[in-house]
Amino acid sequence: MPADAPADQPVTVIVDIVSDWATAADRVQPILDSRASDSIKGPTLLRIGMPDGDNGQEALSSLVAARPDGFVLSRCGGVTDIQKFDVMLRVAEAENGLVAGSLAILAEVGALLAFFLSAEAIGGASERLKGLIFDGAALAKVTASPANGATAGGPGAPALFARAATVLKAAQASLPRYELLTEEPLLPEELRAIRDVSRADGFSGVIARNAAQLPALASG
Repeated sequence: MPADAPADQPVTVIVDIVSDWATAADRVQPILDSRASDSIKGPTLLRIGMPDGDNGQEALSSLVAARPDGFVLSRCGGVTDIQKFDVMLRVAEAENGLVAGSLAILAEVGALLAFFLSAEAIGGASERLKGLIFDGAALAKVTASPANGATAGGPGAPALFARAATVLKAAQASLPRYELLTEEPLLPEELRAIRDVSRADGFSGVIARNAAQLPALASG
């Protein structure tokens, strides 16, 4: 899940292990080790769910031992989740001899409506918070409203509200904000159109679901 970037800039790689992140440390280690090669020149982040309890802390520490550059926290519900994750990362950093605050957080929103309905500002949640990612597909699933309205020819009301809330909350905190692309196969011109609309709506860029989407996003 590489992040959208100009062709001449390093690409941030997001390794999606959210379905089994608690047992994925051995699997991600070779990917993170490959950063020393020419294949990955930018930061590498791990996309996981919210750790819970002692087992979650232990699993998180195992991932931190693999030395990622940070994490994408999926299903983020707001400030409380970010602060909780910050504390758990601080413990994991200490256990692995890393400088406190060295691991970045990107908060992925869309699956939990509390993020959009809360008036709480995210700016002071954590110094390691580096941006927001809006997952329109997750929002569509939880609201039963399509991200792109089939009848109206555009996003439904929940998507319009949530996209605006993501942009405004991130802008208030002076943070970049990205839109996660759909997993559906799209033509290059369709990908570029989505990218351009996202930027026009105030997003900093889009997040590709796979490497095959990158050439279209880097052109034009």
